[in-house]
Amino acid sequence: MPTDGASVTNPASAGKPVKGHLAALVFLGLLAAIQGSDPNIASSALLSASKDLNMGSLAALAASISTFMLAATVITTGMMADRLGRLRILTAGLILSAIGDVLVALAPGSSVFLLGRTLAGIGLGAVFGASFAYVKTFASGKGGLAGALGVYGAATGGFAVLLSFVGATLVGVDWRIAFLLIPVASIISVFVGFVILPKDGKIPKSSKSWDTTGQVLLGLGVIAFLYGISYVGKGLGDPQAWVPLLAGTLLLLGWYFWERGRAEAFFPVRLFVRPLFIAALLAGLIYNLGSGAMLLSFSTLFQYQLDLSGIGLSLSQLPYLLAAVVGALVTGRLMGSGKLSNGGATMAGALICALGLVLFGVTAMSAPSSVIAYLPALVVTGVGVIIPSIPYGGLILAEADPEHYGAVSSSRTTIGQFYYAMGLALSTVIIDSLTRSRTQDAIGGDAAEQIRQFAITGQPPTNPAVLPKAIEALGGAFAVMCFILAVLFVVAGFVALVVLRRNEKKEKASATAA
Repeated sequence: MPTDGASVTNPASAGKPVKGHLAALVFLGLLAAIQGSDPNIASSALLSASKDLNMGSLAALAASISTFMLAATVITTGMMADRLGRLRILTAGLILSAIGDVLVALAPGSSVFLLGRTLAGIGLGAVFGASFAYVKTFASGKGGLAGALGVYGAATGGFAVLLSFVGATLVGVDWRIAFLLIPVASIISVFVGFVILPKDGKIPKSSKSWDTTGQVLLGLGVIAFLYGISYVGKGLGDPQAWVPLLAGTLLLLGWYFWERGRAEAFFPVRLFVRPLFIAALLAGLIYNLGSGAMLLSFSTLFQYQLDLSGIGLSLSQLPYLLAAVVGALVTGRLMGSGKLSNGGATMAGALICALGLVLFGVTAMSAPSSVIAYLPALVVTGVGVIIPSIPYGGLILAEADPEHYGAVSSSRTTIGQFYYAMGLALSTVIIDSLTRSRTQDAIGGDAAEQIRQFAITGQPPTNPAVLPKAIEALGGAFAVMCFILAVLFVVAGFVALVVLRRNEKKEKASATAA
């Protein structure tokens, strides 16, 4: 059976393996989906909310503040789960997220809205981190850890589709009502968690340092870097992009060197040079960067090229999302039965995803009139993107030692947010710049500026020839992005495969010598 670091003993901080794993894994998937669907619902509601609350320039911050806070605090809440009890932190996270979104629903103005989204982000970070950390506790069934991750991933995807769809529908009724969906799901989950999940029990009081300096450096670095990435679409020369990017980079470097020199660091930064963690980072790149780049960009393409909107646009995403659900289950089964290794799954996912991206690009350039033409690309890409998520999660859990289990397992979320944000930024920069330049070359005048103003204000260009030409150029720009990502993912998958195989050979040689 291929191992390449797939299994480790269950750390005490994760809880002992227990039976009844299927229902628990599905429930953990629901918890992860609550976190995943919350920003989708918020995004759908933001336009209406910003108008009602007169947010103005604060709308951009309102769109991203929960993500920033989640990524900045999730490793800290993971460490808290180790020291205070995972079920306690999960429960606190669910309650905090519910309070946050209730505040949003009742917000009389922008400040309360922002406060609510901040609390929701922190709470949901704790929820997702705890749900993922619990997976190893319920990995005692058939298929082991990989099989458990497959069920967890499939349940996450299925529930996320359902919650996001219901939330988007409620936005059409009243955006304030839509923001009550997550609190309802969270409070119900509190009671279900008490029944399904193992109790924390008595936890010895820890005398270890909380490493406050390290936590602050990491949190501020993550917030600054993600803030800068969110403005990369305006150009790297824009101070709103490069200043926070530079500040974030310096803070994260400071965090790395601070942690490296401490005996009681709250996160073991030595992981960044370990083969299994490097492979996890590469698998995570394919999964998260691919998800970030594709879902929004092909939805934008369908909106303009196929004139889809509302429910029609949401339904066009279903083949991609449902294919990912099936892909997660099948990958977990194959890996759990020993037919597919971590390296093999990462490489297979990279190749399948690359094929889907090529299909997407070729189809986009043909400018079809129906979404049916995109069906093969949607299904293949959806499967390809999700496959690396199983080794990505498994390798991170394999590297999570008992002392740092919560912090390391929760790092999956922070890493994922980095890649997802970079995927959004990369797709935006490539597609927008190529669309504007190609339209400018074809029409001349101030065509590029008219497109830019259209993107900002929604007002149609004054030249009637600009928009049709821009839509035509959009298909080609989208194709270029797909081809670039295809090459990047194949390279990442190949490097991960090589790293894992070399590590496996090294471990076998060490075992033989011993």
